[in-house]
Amino acid sequence: MRAICRALDLTVQIREVPRPEITAGHVLVKVHACAINPGDKAWLAGAIPGAPESLHDIAGVSGAGEVITLGNGVPPRYQGKKVAFYRSLKFSDHLVGTWSEYAQLHYLHCVILPDDANLEEYCGSLVNVITPYAFWKQVIEAGSPGIICTAGTSATGRAMIGVCKTKDLPCLALVRKTSDIQSLETLGATQVLALDAANFEHELETLAAKLGAIAVFDGVGGETLSRVAPFLPQGASIYAYGFLGGNQPFCIQTSQILIKGLHISGFGNFVSATVQDNAWSKSPRRYQQHHSLAAF
Repeated sequence: MRAICRALDLTVQIREVPRPEITAGHVLVKVHACAINPGDKAWLAGAIPGAPESLHDIAGVSGAGEVITLGNGVPPRYQGKKVAFYRSLKFSDHLVGTWSEYAQLHYLHCVILPDDANLEEYCGSLVNVITPYAFWKQVIEAGSPGIICTAGTSATGRAMIGVCKTKDLPCLALVRKTSDIQSLETLGATQVLALDAANFEHELETLAAKLGAIAVFDGVGGETLSRVAPFLPQGASIYAYGFLGGNQPFCIQTSQILIKGLHISGFGNFVSATVQDNAWSKSPRRYQQHHSLAAF
């Protein structure tokens, strides 16, 4: 079968690779559509140590397709079904990435879709739901009364609004333009603030304090986060999960970190409590350190 693979020199190649032979607990999926996420680009660049590997270094973590073969132990209900999948939920020696004609992954990586589902519409959906759900679970355990979502109109940001609405967690969504507010309100968002508002900083500070939004779900970084950080509540924590701001630097005075007691850390599915399991430490297929070093 043909697949898009990462070479040792971190270039991308189209290769002919063996079609996977089904193994216990896994499904073989005929891939119909797959997404290109920012995480895919980072993996291709060798910038995600600890990410699950794929046989033959096949790229791609998200996709949608049809299950054609079941391994031993897989519930029969998966046979012939359309599924959306995200291969990075569980370490396995038998993973085959999604940027290929056929993908192999554990059946628990898949969500069965309606028979009439448009697979292109679902090919990147699962990761965009898991990320905000995993974040919600983490901040609830940490005792945060509310959150701020900096990438409100992104796919993950929209899913975050849905999670917060379902879980009754106050969420302040940030958008770039005032004209973007209505689209989020249609989804059920009750607190949306535009970066182009004349009194943005004052409203941010007021609303964040009112909602107790001490956890920041940041998918932008750069200039946006630089504007947001000084106006966060005391003791707020910033969790960076993405970098839609590109190479823009995040700038803040050290005194702000000290005086406000700000905490800044990364957030990723691979190491979240939602995704973590014993397979993390047991699997011999680990990210190769020389790949990471080559990226620099």
